[in-house]
Amino acid sequence: MSTTNPDPAPLSDESRAQLLNAEVARYAQRGWTVQSVVAGQAVVSRNKRIGWFWNLILVLLTGGLWLIYVVYRALNRKVLTVVITVDAAGRIRTS
Repeated sequence: MSTTNPDPAPLSDESRAQLLNAEVARYAQRGWTVQSVVAGQAVVSRNKRIGWFWNLILVLLTGGLWLIYVVYRALNRKVLTVVITVDAAGRIRTS
């Protein structure tokens, strides 16, 4: 009967950094901005998109009154933030 170790050997800091950099590069390709990268953890963010099609329709239907709301939303967009971490086993987690 053989026993297997459920926890793999811990990765070196270099390997973890390479995994983290690869994941950050994937996010950057999709339009995310890198805020910080620190030992095994990165923070990326982007502005939440505005649905221009329906807002344009509502601007036209309301004779321009809806434009006030659109301008307000464009100036005060929410920021989506994701924290990417790589643990000692090399698992990538986002939150």
